[in-house]
Amino acid sequence: MDLTYDRSLVAAIYDGYGDKEWDRHEIRPFDQVSFHVHRHYLSGFVRDGDRVLEVGAGAGRFTVELAQLGARIVATDISPGQLDLNTIHVAEAGLEAHIEARELADILDLSRYPDRSFDVVVCYGGPLSYVMDRSDDALDELLRVTKPGGHVLIGVMSKHGSLQAFLDGAAAEIEEFGIDEMQAILDTGDLPPNHSSMGMPVHLFSWAELKGRLDRHPCDLVAVSASASISIGNDDVCKRWMADPAMWERFLAWEIDACAQPGAVDGGTHIIAVVRRR
Repeated sequence: MDLTYDRSLVAAIYDGYGDKEWDRHEIRPFDQVSFHVHRHYLSGFVRDGDRVLEVGAGAGRFTVELAQLGARIVATDISPGQLDLNTIHVAEAGLEAHIEARELADILDLSRYPDRSFDVVVCYGGPLSYVMDRSDDALDELLRVTKPGGHVLIGVMSKHGSLQAFLDGAAAEIEEFGIDEMQAILDTGDLPPNHSSMGMPVHLFSWAELKGRLDRHPCDLVAVSASASISIGNDDVCKRWMADPAMWERFLAWEIDACAQPGAVDGGTHIIAVVRRR
């Protein structure tokens, strides 16, 4: 089975995915927690007036957040359809003035941008997971376009956290495909298209693997976090607390703290890492 990165396939899938990319942050309580945790790190490292490159900007969930922080944004994606939705959602939020440009661009080729062009680079979601065994090449590009001392905010799909969050689905796949295929996924982190809800190969990272990749590049780790922790598997309680704004805000603060604990980093559906370019 072909497990190589196919840019045209990923672009076509996301063109067809449409506004599901916008809506996915609200499906389950832990999706809403994940959005809050990602946003927490944006607010910690993006300053008013920063020039920000957003790689894999999608339909604009985080583009809107960056604009609200006062960033000047170059929003990129490999999907024309997602960039069209990005335009719509940012305009609806009244924040289009913060967009410097929207451009089709692949994380593996950011050559249109000179070295040291951006104060901050944001690559949340799937881009580093979609390029499969070329994540080192992608990291080279993300860091190349970042100013020395600038920050790169990275999100990757988590192997162990995804198994925890979607264990029912894994059990069904074991019944359909057999235990050996599931074991191979856990051994390698490579999710074949027939096991991926997106219909394309995806690499799932452990924190140890991602840190090993980052250690090979000219950057220093500043922060690391799971995308969610306590909320996974606790939908009923979370839904009750969401009806009480004060309790929900308190719980989100608990999640921010829990997700950053060393023992929790692998436990969310995504791993967030913030690095500073040397």
